[in-house]
Amino acid sequence: MSKKSKAAKAARPSRVAGRKGPRRIKQNKTQIAPVRANGSGLAPGMQALNTYLAVANVGATMEFLERAFGFSRGVVLADTDGQPRYAEMRHEASVVMLIRKGDATTPTGGAAALYTYVEDVDRALAQARGAGAGVEEAEDKPWGDRIAVVTDPDGYRWVLATFKKLVPFG
Repeated sequence: MSKKSKAAKAARPSRVAGRKGPRRIKQNKTQIAPVRANGSGLAPGMQALNTYLAVANVGATMEFLERAFGFSRGVVLADTDGQPRYAEMRHEASVVMLIRKGDATTPTGGAAALYTYVEDVDRALAQARGAGAGVEEAEDKPWGDRIAVVTDPDGYRWVLATFKKLVPFG
């Protein structure tokens, strides 16, 4: 055996008896259609996966995120009394959506959710239902997205969304 082959053999990790190396997990080729790079299904300025938080006071949380972490404000929607009820806070390319706890328009039903843009919300909902997820039926929302809420086996809520139309705010 040459010096090179001895060195190569010594550099290899030892194998556990009966195993021929690390196992690869077989990947499932079926998946929910993600949003395409051209933006199909994705709302302008959003990422495919966004954090959605229900908070006690949207204005106070906005100020905290600005001061503590350097977030900047995106879309802010206020009630007739001028108090913010919804806000998009941005940190570089990431977005955290804030909604007032108990707001009738919140799709989360809890303190947090993962707002996930998909190409076709109805198809993604059917796939999640087939996998045994708890689901709330899809519906068009006043902010321009069609959404459905899915609960995974650990109780996390995923808001599946497809952008349908730009709604002017103001």
